[in-house]
Formats: sequence, C-alpha cells, structure tokens
Amino acid sequence: MIYKYHDGSGNTYLIKDDVKKTIEFIPIKPLYSSSGVYDGGNYTKKEINKLQYNKITSIINKAIKNKESHSKNRVKMSGMITIQEKNEKKTYILSPNSKELHEIEKILQNIIKN
Repeated sequence: MIYKYHDGSGNTYLIKDDVKKTIEFIPIKPLYSSSGVYDGGNYTKKEINKLQYNKITSIINKAIKNKESHSKNRVKMSGMITIQEKNEKKTYILSPNSKELHEIEKILQNIIKN
C-alpha cells in the first residue's frame, strides 16, 4: 500500500510499506510552484520504523474518516491524500486550515527533518 500526501505548497510525501517502511519527500521546485519562486527544499528518502509508520497512517486514516474536513476541489493551500492499493486508487482533498491537514503536515515534516 502507498500513501501519498500533497501539501498546500505542492510538495509530495510518499509513505510506503514494501520490504521496508519508507517515507519520501519530493519537494516542488520554483519552476513548478504557483509563485514561480517557492522552493520546497531538498529531496529526502529514509527508512522509518513501525511506530512512525503507524502514527502517520493513523493520522491520515483519521483525516479520511472525518468528512467535515474534506473539500470538493483542490484549492490553494489544501492538502490531498491518495491511497493506492494494487489497482485501486482513492483520493481525498483536505480543506485549508483543517485540523487534520495541520496534524498530517506536522508529523510528516517532523519525521523528514529528524
């Protein structure tokens, strides 16, 4: 299963449970940012432990279940969750300023930086 999260700035986080559990941060570059200036930083891929993986997926699944935090359209500063399992793909959009969006981004940024 692959969890994919796009933050409000267009950066992408991939959380995978293959042979090893990993998190991958794919930053947006100025050429592709809406401002033409914003740089998301440096690409990072690292192994994470089971506790970190479970914490991330738990927060993401909580956000998916709370439909009040969802938005119909992907607007600036909204977050987008995609879950891919075999041939099935589901996408959820989180409203800007939703509690769930902030929780997801906080945990992902913390794990990438530490």
